[in-house]
Amino acid sequence: MEVQPKLFFITLAVGDLDRSVAFYRDGLGWELQTDGSYVAGLAFGSGYLVVSQDERPADQRSYAGGQEIAVKVDDLDAQHARITRNGASPSPIVARPWGERNFTFCDPDGYVWCYGQPTG
Repeated sequence: MEVQPKLFFITLAVGDLDRSVAFYRDGLGWELQTDGSYVAGLAFGSGYLVVSQDERPADQRSYAGGQEIAVKVDDLDAQHARITRNGASPSPIVARPWGERNFTFCDPDGYVWCYGQPTG
């Protein structure tokens, strides 16, 4: 029997590792499981995010755009309040015609995240 592929982890290059760890750990409540000098790993639900220090010169870095990562949550309103309380600027919550409420926000490097909750 063929095993279907599953998401293992996401890796993002970041401009400031400590700032990113604080954003995901303290701002989003994700669990820091790997804490190295150039890389960190954070667990959230069944997902895992690896953030690594981008060693390119600052003028050669570009992060924003080109992707959006969606995360399913159980209490969208509570997550929206938490992210707002911790200093991020999430979009308003929107009810989508496909049976989902969601909002987006950016991490400190401009990566776009979407938190969503099914309505049905």
